Amino acid sequence: METTPRDTYIYDQQWQQERARQAGLAANFDATTTRHLASLGVTNGWRCLEAGAGAGSVARWLAETVGPSGRVTATDRDTRFLDDLVGQPPVEVVRHDVTTDPIEPGAYDLVHARALVEHVADRAAVVATLASALRPGGILLLEDVVFGGPATQAFARVTRPAAIADAMYTAFHAVSGGFRAIGADPEYGLELPAALRAAGLVDVDAELTYRLVRGDSPEAAFYQLTLSQLAPRLIDAGLLTPQQSEQVIGATSDPDAQWLSIGLTSAWGRVPA
Repeated sequence: METTPRDTYIYDQQWQQERARQAGLAANFDATTTRHLASLGVTNGWRCLEAGAGAGSVARWLAETVGPSGRVTATDRDTRFLDDLVGQPPVEVVRHDVTTDPIEPGAYDLVHARALVEHVADRAAVVATLASALRPGGILLLEDVVFGGPATQAFARVTRPAAIADAMYTAFHAVSGGFRAIGADPEYGLELPAALRAAGLVDVDAELTYRLVRGDSPEAAFYQLTLSQLAPRLIDAGLLTPQQSEQVIGATSDPDAQWLSIGLTSAWGRVPA
């Protein structure tokens, strides 16, 4: 799992099934994300920044919500999965690295990023940069994961069949170890409220979501594809055995299997008016 200090993104964006893997993440958490965006008041005419837009599901929801009088800037280091949004107002697709490229200051009513900040090296700096893009009164909604800690092991009692529980949560811990080995943080979601306050935001609040995942579902595909991509490196690092990998990947296709998802912290705050 060795890597360079700047390479803190564990996934291969060129992997042939990466778009499907990101679609699996959307299946797990789009309902959570859009519920929070709606409750925060996103509406017609808003200017929104979707940072690290991935496969674009949230950017599409924002575009429908802000309408033709609004604007959605969807950014990512790799925008291949956003090609269908290019030239489709009110969306503007921009190739952008949030760790190095500037963002227009004071320009947006809303900035949102999901499963982004956990992967960067200087997380405090990125949160500050995203906050700086907001107008007075604007809202920053950040969502990052929580998995691999003590809670993950406790969730074994929810897993069915019980025989897969040890392998399932060894795999969770293995991926968590892979994150940490390259400088990412698999529990950064727990830090988000403090990070938003440190960036000068007010009215900070948060919610931590876990969902029951059943095998052979769109949600389960995220776990199947994540482990399929990472397993060779995790096995080489001694964090996972081939047998455990096969057992977990098999369970993700079993409609009778179930487990609790990774956690997702949704945290939000406002720039003082």
